[in-house]
Amino acid sequence: MGHDDGGRGGSSIKAAGLDREALDRIVFTTSAGVHGGTLAEFAVFAVLAGAKGLPRLLADQRARTWPERWEMRQVDEMTVLIVGLGGIGSECARRFHALGAEVWGTTRSGQPVDGVDRLVPLDELVDAVRKVDAIVVTLPETAQTRHLIGADVLAAVRPGVILTNVGRGSVIDEAALLPALDDGRVAFAALDVFEQEPLDDTSPLWAHPNVLVSPHTAALSSKEEERIARRFADNATRLLDGQELRAVVDTVEFY
Repeated sequence: MGHDDGGRGGSSIKAAGLDREALDRIVFTTSAGVHGGTLAEFAVFAVLAGAKGLPRLLADQRARTWPERWEMRQVDEMTVLIVGLGGIGSECARRFHALGAEVWGTTRSGQPVDGVDRLVPLDELVDAVRKVDAIVVTLPETAQTRHLIGADVLAAVRPGVILTNVGRGSVIDEAALLPALDDGRVAFAALDVFEQEPLDDTSPLWAHPNVLVSPHTAALSSKEEERIARRFADNATRLLDGQELRAVVDTVEFY
């Protein structure tokens, strides 16, 4: 049994230079899912911040402006699409379901997930985003996921959608995101990950009034090392008992 620290689905296995024959003889596991709870909380925070107009509230507070009362959005009246129903996505689904949202989630397997009202085949993503109020991205970085949330998806979104990314920065095409923010297709984006990290100080995302920048920190927890150790011990026990291991790496797509 090999082990990779996993992070949010990234893998260092390719760097080892193992050939196909060697890969087929080794089972690699990761800590994927260990950070699911903390990242799901950030996703809920992000959608709530967009629904309650956090940028507007902060701008008015800083300007000492008391505006006319205005209506905020309610999560229990929203449809939330979770792009990726792995360990992180499943935790997101559970929390949004508990808040009363209608939860959709993309799938390749078609297997049901607790708290998800509708499974969306990944090849129907463009059509699905026309009908949702918030998009939560949890996907790892692979050749297939790079810029999945790109110009075609962002052109199709329901105007005013809320977007958050707690997966990998490469999944969202930032060059396509900026015009979508400027014209209101994306009303608010809370991003914990970026295509380039640290985020370049010249990036327009820093100063955009409808963007919340989080420095890839939403997964951190004082319990992180304990949770990873428990995962490793659980997998070691499963290995000795001949049981299926948790969070096994796909050695074709490497996540």
